[in-house]
Amino acid sequence: MPFTRDEKIKVWTIGEHHALYDRVETYKKGPNAQEIPHVSKDLDIYSVMMTRMGSAKSPEFRRLLEWLFTQVELEVFHLLRDIPLEDQPQNLAKMMDIPIDQIEDILESGFQKGALFARDRKTRYGYRFLPRGMMQFHDGSQTNSSLDLKYGPKLFQLWNDWCYADEGLGDYERQRSKLVNQRPNGRRILPAYEAILASPDVDQLQSWEDGREVVNCHYRWAMSHCSCRRRVSGGGMTCKRTNDQVCLQFDIAAETVILRHNRPITREESLAALTQAHRDGLVGSMEHYQTSNFFMLCFCCDCCCHHWAPHIRQHGEYSPGWRWTKSRWQVTIDQDKCIACKNKTSGKHRCIHVCQFDAIEMRDTEVVKEGKETAIKPRAYVEPDKCWGCLSCATICPTKAIVARCVRPTDWVPEKPLFARQKRFDGLQGAAK
Repeated sequence: MPFTRDEKIKVWTIGEHHALYDRVETYKKGPNAQEIPHVSKDLDIYSVMMTRMGSAKSPEFRRLLEWLFTQVELEVFHLLRDIPLEDQPQNLAKMMDIPIDQIEDILESGFQKGALFARDRKTRYGYRFLPRGMMQFHDGSQTNSSLDLKYGPKLFQLWNDWCYADEGLGDYERQRSKLVNQRPNGRRILPAYEAILASPDVDQLQSWEDGREVVNCHYRWAMSHCSCRRRVSGGGMTCKRTNDQVCLQFDIAAETVILRHNRPITREESLAALTQAHRDGLVGSMEHYQTSNFFMLCFCCDCCCHHWAPHIRQHGEYSPGWRWTKSRWQVTIDQDKCIACKNKTSGKHRCIHVCQFDAIEMRDTEVVKEGKETAIKPRAYVEPDKCWGCLSCATICPTKAIVARCVRPTDWVPEKPLFARQKRFDGLQGAAK
């Protein structure tokens, strides 16, 4: 006896998803299928969807779409823009002349591949194509471990090609424009709460910049695969800064990634992951206004991040001010306490090893020894203008020579968001049918 729709959703496992993807590849339109809007002899469905997603001229993105989706899948996704949320499978089945159970398989496949979002994630009611921005598709298609055996590592390689050819170049041009125009940023560096608790300015700590409060104010937590770290390593983990998956998702975002085969975790596990990320020197960022209630904590690095890594490779530099605003915190270093300790793995001094902003350097310094003898030894110094206030260096300093200080007032952080929530992008919006 065939499964009902609700039963299908309950029993789909990773192995069964591979069977689902195989089935979807065999589905064909019936002879009575309607014409697909915007598709013509000169513009196939792949070109239409590339236009809708803002990458109309990207051969790298076309190869990615062709690898991940069949023509019929994309035609179904494209039709979603013109039909009501109610009775979607029934309406699509008529338009495509495809059995309704096959339409349901196609929609579930699109959800698992990160191309569709449902208004109700558990019942899959009300699908819409395209998340808010290309990078949600980038994340959704790579964080799902059910795709690995079927589509990886080729999937990760194709995303990496697109990232360096399109995202990297586009980001660089946007960065130059934003730096010229001095536009404010929508995200702010998350300071390490451990360092603040040891600071003489701990009384300045606000709830909306306290990582503990960011974790505690939510009701659901999940650990998802890091799409950037999977992308650069073909699905493995070769990040030079961490061995852990440290993308924390909260509430409805957590529910979505759990349904895409990521791991639910506890509040305590979330806090432990947050603490370890700071100790690894990863750059956490949050919404740049006075709130702790947002859906994701991202921890970036210069070797994997889709914004950061292409700039370093292609241009030899990266300006953090394009993407982030500094936290209210900064570090100072007591050279008398510095012992110039080194990281065993990299051989670099520990504070330099974790600082991704090149804000710390070692200088030969005259040190007074016992008996008033002097000697020249390396000691750490911070360049204040380069410090973005992540405070990772302060969390790993064994002698507590590095101290967090609050150097900016509370009004550094706006009370309300600087930007409206990003709308669902559609490159064909307003086009004639």
